[in-house]
Amino acid sequence: KIILPCIFGDSNKRLGIIHPPSGASAIAFAADLYGIEHMGVFLLGVCVAITTAIIINNLSDKRQYPTNWPILRAINAMYNSSPNGK
Repeated sequence: KIILPCIFGDSNKRLGIIHPPSGASAIAFAADLYGIEHMGVFLLGVCVAITTAIIINNLSDKRQYPTNWPILRAINAMYNSSPNGK
């Protein structure tokens, strides 16, 4: 069970999204402190937190977040390479 937090931490490092609470949650689930039934509530909370942060950060004209997520570059590349793209 201890391999799960190691894999999770390494994948976070490789993706460039190091975040200590994510490692702590991986350890909590791996140590059976919480069951699989709590995973949905946890993921919903993460999605709400990220969505709220993005909305609040983008309210300012001087800031535009997220700016460097690899998934956004991939989406922009797909959109710009399509025939209907800009």
